[in-house]
Amino acid sequence: MNKETFTHPSANYKFSEDKFAVEDELESLKYFEAQVKESEKYWRRLKGRPDFSGKVVLEIGCGHGALSIDAAISGAQRVIGLDLISNRIAFARRIVAERYPNIANKIEFHHLDIDNLTTLDGQVDIVISKDTFEHIMGIDRILLSIKRVLRQGGLLITGFSPLYYSPFGDHGFHAIGQRIKIPWAHLIIGDARVVAAYNKCHPGIECHSIYDLGLNKLKRRDYLQAFDKAGFVIVSERVNAVEGASKLMPLLHLLNKVPGLEDYTTVNMYVVARKT
Repeated sequence: MNKETFTHPSANYKFSEDKFAVEDELESLKYFEAQVKESEKYWRRLKGRPDFSGKVVLEIGCGHGALSIDAAISGAQRVIGLDLISNRIAFARRIVAERYPNIANKIEFHHLDIDNLTTLDGQVDIVISKDTFEHIMGIDRILLSIKRVLRQGGLLITGFSPLYYSPFGDHGFHAIGQRIKIPWAHLIIGDARVVAAYNKCHPGIECHSIYDLGLNKLKRRDYLQAFDKAGFVIVSERVNAVEGASKLMPLLHLLNKVPGLEDYTTVNMYVVARKT
């Protein structure tokens, strides 16, 4: 992979938490419970849950805490979850205290960017991240921070979807509040109308770009370039994992082999990378 300078426009975007609609407690609880169930499917797509026994684990984009809790229950010595949305961190702390007091002493959640995490350099065994890399701005910078906190030979394990140019890569925002979503419609109608649809459905929120919606628009080759540039060796990669996916996925898996269609048919990536 050519280690050229990573110059994607998303690298210069400054994240602002107030662009995101805040879930109420009931919505957060429903989402958390769904994510607990999703964890098993997630690990199947990565060919099995890692051995967390005695490990120090850091999660990037921990959200409501489900995957961090999974790692702690699975034997991790210490789990640190990071997220940039403060109400999600507050929820994660509450749910651990209320439902998982037996692991409360080895799990912690912080409203913090990994760039500002300076106390774990070289101490983390495994970094995990689920459905977050498609939202990260400045992916090359974040990967360097991940490499900094990992011990030598430590692993980054991540799976994320949907990539922006795939059928519903805008996370369905073009039809938010509507029953019918049309594949690739966001690419046809353009960014401005997708953003307008999001704003209309969230009074009081003023987004001005796709980046404000938390979508970085990166393609598979952008991620691979960023992994390489940061000095990671990819141990394994899966594209368009079919476990638990829609009926459309087998077709997309086939179309992904057609020259010129890769960007539009790459829905998900599941990557295990090692710090060398």
